[in-house]
Amino acid sequence: MQEKLLDVSLLEAPEPLIQAVRVLDEVGEDEVLIFKHRMKPRHLFNEIAARGMRYEIIKDEPNDFLMRIWRENVSRT
Repeated sequence: MQEKLLDVSLLEAPEPLIQAVRVLDEVGEDEVLIFKHRMKPRHLFNEIAARGMRYEIIKDEPNDFLMRIWRENVSRT
């Protein structure tokens, strides 16, 4: 699996969500998106589900949020 990083931690709303939604549509079956932000992206979870994708939260701390996002029918290994 190839990892693709999207770091939106320095952007102001609504730009992180706009960029994330655009990139979700570009994630291939052989890719995992690593999403980095300074807060939990509450509205992004619905967008992930609507696309039949899965996610795993790696880090959820103040000012530091990190998660993996991938297509549901693809192994993360």
